[in-house]
Amino acid sequence: AGEWLQLAIGGALVVAMFYPTVWMVVSAFKSNREIFRTPFGLPAVWRWENFIEAWNVGGLGQLYLNSLLVTFVAVTLCVGFATAAAFGFSRLEFPGRRVYYRILLIGLLLPPPTVAIPLFTELKALGLLNTPWALILPGAAWSLSLTVFLMRAYFNSVRPEMEEAAKIDGANTWQIFWRVSVPMVWPAMLTMIVLNTINIWNELLFALLFIVDEDKRTLPVGLIRFYGYHSTDYALVFAALTITTVPVLLLYFFLQKHVIAGLTATAMD
Repeated sequence: AGEWLQLAIGGALVVAMFYPTVWMVVSAFKSNREIFRTPFGLPAVWRWENFIEAWNVGGLGQLYLNSLLVTFVAVTLCVGFATAAAFGFSRLEFPGRRVYYRILLIGLLLPPPTVAIPLFTELKALGLLNTPWALILPGAAWSLSLTVFLMRAYFNSVRPEMEEAAKIDGANTWQIFWRVSVPMVWPAMLTMIVLNTINIWNELLFALLFIVDEDKRTLPVGLIRFYGYHSTDYALVFAALTITTVPVLLLYFFLQKHVIAGLTATAMD
């Protein structure tokens, strides 16, 4: 009876959490009238043209390219630097190691709005406003604290015998990191790639503040185009949301085993 109860509770939680996504996708195939008349029913006619119209009206093609560029570069920088930093904090001895690590973790406590104005001023002084770097650098930096924290925990859970053997064989620190440590912590790196991709792909505040030109904006900002002052075409809104959300969901579903394995390993530290 206990197992059935756990299964029922788990199933109810899954349905409650995933149903809004299913409802969004189904609503993307409806007309505006159907959305309001039968919000929880299936569409009488599956309107695939909603996606084509949303793609054209919202200019989602350019927005997709912008989001892909920003997300790919930011995630690469973040995970790359975070892995190197975590290796240093976990494996190397240097003055101030604990102090620097604790200072880095302060980033976990700061919400984005608290640094928006100083960051805007700094980006303006560097001439990076209204460029992809205005989103890439803050996106990578903002994810750095959590990524270093989890990667360091994973390094601590891995025994250092292979690294010590490589050191005895004459390998230098860089060779130990690149050829020995990185392959061992690859599951955790893959976990952070997925999590940071989701966060940076969905980032809205910085994209609103730091990018002015419409052709340089990312998908979350582009969705605002579908909302009018007097009326909103909700069918196109749901279609655009589906186009924006589904790729990230597919990425997570294909890599969920690696994500769960990586998070479990870091939690055991």
